[in-house]
Amino acid sequence: MRLGKLPYVTLWAVRFDEMRRLYKEILGIPVAEENPNFVMFDTRGCRLAVHRLLKGPPLARRTVELHLEVDDVDKVYTSLQRRGVKFEEKPANRPWKTRMASFHDPEGYTVEIIGPLRESETPTKS
Repeated sequence: MRLGKLPYVTLWAVRFDEMRRLYKEILGIPVAEENPNFVMFDTRGCRLAVHRLLKGPPLARRTVELHLEVDDVDKVYTSLQRRGVKFEEKPANRPWKTRMASFHDPEGYTVEIIGPLRESETPTKS
C-alpha cells in the first residue's frame, strides 16, 4: 500500500484573525474557501488550511515549518518587509541548494521563503 497525494495541511490557531490577515492580505495567498472559523489557501502545491482554535497553550517548540517557493527571494523579502513582516533570517544561499529567508507567523510557526540560489553568493550554514 502506498499513500497518495497530500492535498492540504491544517494549522490550528488561537490567533486566527492575525493568521488569516498574514496569509491572505500580507502574503497574498489566494483563498479557496473561507468562513469565520476556517480559511483554505490555494497554493500551487499542497493547500494550507488555518482553523480557529478557541484556546490552547502557546507553541513550546517550533515543530512546523512552511516553505513557500518564490522566483526571487530577495524581491519578496523586501516587499514583505515593507508590509511589516519581521524576518528572523535574511536572504542567504543555503548548503541545501536553495536561497532562503524566514520569519514566524502570529502562532509561532516558521515560514521560509525559498527560491533559486543567487549565483554571486556562496552558501552560508544555518
